[in-house]
Amino acid sequence: MNKNYVFVILLSSLVGCASVRNPSVEELDALDNPPQNVVEKIDRFFPAVLDWFNLTEADLRPFGRPLSVREQETARKLGVEYPEDVRVLVVQKLPIPSDPELKREAERYGLGSFFEMGRTMGHVILLKPRVADNASVLVHELVHVSQFDRLGRNAFLRRYIVEMEMMGYARAPMELEAFAKQKEVR
Repeated sequence: MNKNYVFVILLSSLVGCASVRNPSVEELDALDNPPQNVVEKIDRFFPAVLDWFNLTEADLRPFGRPLSVREQETARKLGVEYPEDVRVLVVQKLPIPSDPELKREAERYGLGSFFEMGRTMGHVILLKPRVADNASVLVHELVHVSQFDRLGRNAFLRRYIVEMEMMGYARAPMELEAFAKQKEVR
């Protein structure tokens, strides 16, 4: 077995067992009303992020497989509006923006790292080969599709970026929701 794969499995189990403090009421309020410097930064990047997100989803969508009947049932239970529209694609490398400034921000959030196992881009779920058959990871990503459906494209993307900027991945409410539902569906 590949040593890197073993390391990822061990790290994932440790992180899964780690206690992450849930955001306080004050922190959640701050996410709804981010500080001016965060708003300005997101406003500056958002048009380029949205363009990249939309183009990447459209480019990858034709190559993805539809969800199986069982996966569609799970997706419906998680609140995905149109599970038949979801596509799953296994990729060696998850896409990163080519714009240097956007790329730097994406990498700062952990996008494109070895540890990123999957990503949801609208109704396209990208998975790395080492987790392609992992139902738990797929459920996690389906929760993000549900969030996307619930909030809409722009609001989902903006909220996700605000949470990453202010809370980081481990404490971002959207991620905490995905991890909680991922454990429930197992």
